[in-house]
Amino acid sequence: MREDNEAVVNDEAVQRKLRKHEIKHGGVDDLEVFVPQVQGTNAPSTVESRELTIPFEVVRGQPEMLMPYKPTEVTRGAIEDCLSAYFSCFEQGGYPARGVDRPTYVDFLEFLDEQDNEESRLRAENDIGGGTWSAVNRRVDRDTFRAVFDQGTDFLPDISDEVFREGQVTVIPTSHLNGGKDSLTVLSLLSYIIENKIDDYQVDGAVRNTPMLVAVDEAHNYFASADSLREEYILRRARVAVKQGRKYKLGLCLITQNPDDIDDDVIKQINTNIFLGLKAEVVDDVPSIPNEFKKDLPNFGKGQAVVKAPDVEAVEVVGLPYCLTKHGN
Repeated sequence: MREDNEAVVNDEAVQRKLRKHEIKHGGVDDLEVFVPQVQGTNAPSTVESRELTIPFEVVRGQPEMLMPYKPTEVTRGAIEDCLSAYFSCFEQGGYPARGVDRPTYVDFLEFLDEQDNEESRLRAENDIGGGTWSAVNRRVDRDTFRAVFDQGTDFLPDISDEVFREGQVTVIPTSHLNGGKDSLTVLSLLSYIIENKIDDYQVDGAVRNTPMLVAVDEAHNYFASADSLREEYILRRARVAVKQGRKYKLGLCLITQNPDDIDDDVIKQINTNIFLGLKAEVVDDVPSIPNEFKKDLPNFGKGQAVVKAPDVEAVEVVGLPYCLTKHGN
């Protein structure tokens, strides 16, 4: 996306045609790439990229982010109490201050280790017995959390004014991530954006004040029916975001080959739909596809699509026979 497509640049007739129809072409000048730093992975090879660190701070106020499972109510409450006590160490009037500048996952585990006594302040104040305490430690002590949180030095809140900037195209690749690492990284980023857009207390101004269109590839991996508290939390906030996005200057673009897997409440709020070629069995499961195109969609070629938008008759479009920017694959 950063580079020109030489085939277009060198063809004056093509350029005249594009200018006539007011179609922008050529590499995107204002484009930045931020690669999430995750332990035990090989970062993708990109040109002129920067590092991005997911901070443990994203869990503050969103304890569900530390729950990619469905614990019992007792265990859930105890985890929330532990997180609240830990983060209070960085506030006036909370637990004793820690010997670190900012909350980190490793320091959180050390904090819990210091409370490994039934008579400790944390456990006594919150009535956390031995069995529940063991369950809490099993739940929060995970390799995925160690790998994702606090890796590197470019913490998201510190560089947010460079990541989120009006007019800039920001790319955050996650092709080097799999499984739990991918899910935690992407959902942490989505949580940070959505919360700072729609919350009303101690928000990140770079997020709150910047108009954004957030495009999420393989969206069915993050906005499908929830199987854990973390997924339930993201879906709940995403539903608010898509309903009130215009108010907060936030748009969501969900890209998926399985639109039928997207949460019903979310997909119903998506105003504009672009349907490319889909398998027949998928077409049958997506009620929003216009009936007059259901038979043809499975046979669509490259560049063919159906566009459906509110108060506009669905129309079939065909893409340009060339790329407007340089594509390496």
